[in-house]
Amino acid sequence: MNPRKLILAIDPGREKIGIAILDLKGNVVFKTILSFSEFTSWCGKISSECEFLRVAVGSGTGKERVIDFLRQKEISYTLVDERGSSEEARRLYFYENPPRGWRRFIPLSLLFPERSFDDWQAVVIGRRFLELIQGEENL
Repeated sequence: MNPRKLILAIDPGREKIGIAILDLKGNVVFKTILSFSEFTSWCGKISSECEFLRVAVGSGTGKERVIDFLRQKEISYTLVDERGSSEEARRLYFYENPPRGWRRFIPLSLLFPERSFDDWQAVVIGRRFLELIQGEENL
């Protein structure tokens, strides 16, 4: 895995932080959901092992403390508009985890994932960021 060709995407929240690591084609390399304290530990560990090409942070709720932490660690980042990311993430979640049993007969627009999907929201943020930088040279 070439660390210089990876994007770290962060979906900040009040209680949970969605994390996704994507390659430059938008493929998911890793994703998880962490508390803020787990996030700070994880960032310290991962930044010593890996240098990301870019870091993308969602512009929604909870971004302030994530941005403060990144600034303290002197990690540059780009804010990405996350309006509508919940709906997009929910579609991705159900694409990867199709409903089973009686739930498969309910329209997806009426279903809600059985677990938090902040990690999928981070994937959406990362892919939106990749669309923003598409065409940049030296990636």
